[in-house]
Amino acid sequence: MAQVYLARHRLHGGLFAVKVLVDYLAQDPRIVARFEQEARMAATLASHPNIVPIFDIGSGAGLHYMIMQFIAGEDLARYLRREGRLSLPDAANVMAQAAEALSCAEAKRIVHRDLKLANMLLDEGGRIKLLDFGISRITDIADGLTRPGESIGTPHYMSPEQIRGEACDIRSDLYSLGVVFFELISGRRPFENESVTAIQIAHLSSEPPSLLSLDPSLPPGCDAMVQKLLSKRPEDRYQNTAELVTDLVAHGAHPGPGALRPKIDPGLCQAIENAELIPLDQHTRPPSLPTLAELPASVPAVPSVVTTVRTVERNVGVAAQPRPLKEKTSRPLVAGVVVCGLALLLGGIGFIVWRSQHTANTDQAAAHPKTETALPSLYSDAHGRMALVAAGPFLFGEKGGSDAKTMTLPAFYIDETEVSNAEYQKFCQATGHPAPPTADYNTHSDYPVTGVSYEDARAYAGWAGKRLPTEQEWEKAARGTDERIFPWGDAPWDSSAPKQLEPVDAEPSRRSPYGVYNMAGNVWEWTASPYVPEPADLAAMKQLVGGKNFSSAWQIIKGGSFPSGGSQYFAISKRRELPADQRSPWIGFRCVRDASPPA
Repeated sequence: MAQVYLARHRLHGGLFAVKVLVDYLAQDPRIVARFEQEARMAATLASHPNIVPIFDIGSGAGLHYMIMQFIAGEDLARYLRREGRLSLPDAANVMAQAAEALSCAEAKRIVHRDLKLANMLLDEGGRIKLLDFGISRITDIADGLTRPGESIGTPHYMSPEQIRGEACDIRSDLYSLGVVFFELISGRRPFENESVTAIQIAHLSSEPPSLLSLDPSLPPGCDAMVQKLLSKRPEDRYQNTAELVTDLVAHGAHPGPGALRPKIDPGLCQAIENAELIPLDQHTRPPSLPTLAELPASVPAVPSVVTTVRTVERNVGVAAQPRPLKEKTSRPLVAGVVVCGLALLLGGIGFIVWRSQHTANTDQAAAHPKTETALPSLYSDAHGRMALVAAGPFLFGEKGGSDAKTMTLPAFYIDETEVSNAEYQKFCQATGHPAPPTADYNTHSDYPVTGVSYEDARAYAGWAGKRLPTEQEWEKAARGTDERIFPWGDAPWDSSAPKQLEPVDAEPSRRSPYGVYNMAGNVWEWTASPYVPEPADLAAMKQLVGGKNFSSAWQIIKGGSFPSGGSQYFAISKRRELPADQRSPWIGFRCVRDASPPA
């Protein structure tokens, strides 16, 4: 369906994966629509650490492409071919991570429909990431891409209802995950045959073999889970991902990064080295080298040259090696994505900017000087004023702490104040979005809106043409460049700290170095940076909410609200974590946007 190229951003040097729809498929409107749908589906799931997000999608010169941030990794199909079947703890960990990712999709009524080992990436930190939502669709909306009775997927992993071309829901993905579990533990799939028809008939009518018949040393509970996942009737399977996760945890599994590590292909390592040799700020390709559209169908295995890919309409401006690093038909390469990565388009130019708390710092991430000097210090639109946070280095983390590091971010704009009740009311009135159930919402229009979930905050940001800040962006906007402890300096705020909510423009003397109000002391604020909860976090949340009814996707919140118990919570480096669906009268948000405001 597509080829994936390794690419280097021509300003800051970050590596990306650029997936390009192959030419002969680009002539089919249905295929193009499905390709674009992959990006849309993945974009709605981008906050989850176990799902590969898509940064951008576009077309030009007859090419259709999507852009992902790249890391070296390996898919589980290749890992199994090299290492053989997994131990039960490792297999259970893979299952738990995959189930957590599907839980995020389930909450949005999205079905993957092509879940298999080859679509499960293992990154260098031991995290599993699902990719290729290319044939997924929202389960309650007909997308017109799948004809009645048409089955889409990979035969070895397809559920009976998927083979029959019937409607699919999360239980179909759980069936596919059962095939994955069987394969991870046994080293083979439950139904093997050279005939696709025979495999499909087996999924429809044959009972899967017992894992105990293949390995009597396995615990019976493991086989029971697999048999339940592989039930022919959806109603006999796990009915949701939460039920599966509960069983996995009961058998000792954990959903965090595991012990498995990928083996990076030597050809990929060489390609990375080649890409890193490309000069930065190279706006035009060398005339002797081909554009992406001119590349030959067959090229050497290890290219000796690198070139600049220039799309016509979007002018993305990334540098790629001339041969595709991955072709889906043979899958010789795995391209992964840093989950915490975030991308912006810098005005009409469309440069992709790296936002990741896990990536190495680079001094070349500063914006182009000519662009920077033209940016005004304040930007205003119908939703309020935004302050410019200039490009350059800053301290990320606790001052003097072992995890503190200097990072560099490009310039961006941040809301001068938290989003107020009055502003949020405009959003609710324009879109029909439910209003928060807080007492202040209708009585104090100038107070920050609270009682909103992470998804509520994201919905507002999208409506306003903005986005939520990453943790790094939030800290830089609060701290500036002088390594201060609090937004106003190093002195704590104890005796006069507020005891209740205040207007969004209160306490002007305690603004950040960029003139931003209330970055500590009023409400905690949602960020776009995800958090993987530890078992203790989950146990505490279960006790707090009186059960398991909370999202498996967690986000970092920043800012330190006054009810927390002291000025220590106002420190810029202080963070809390919360499930994305939780709401609190002490949590609000503010937004950021691209460094170059639109004309």
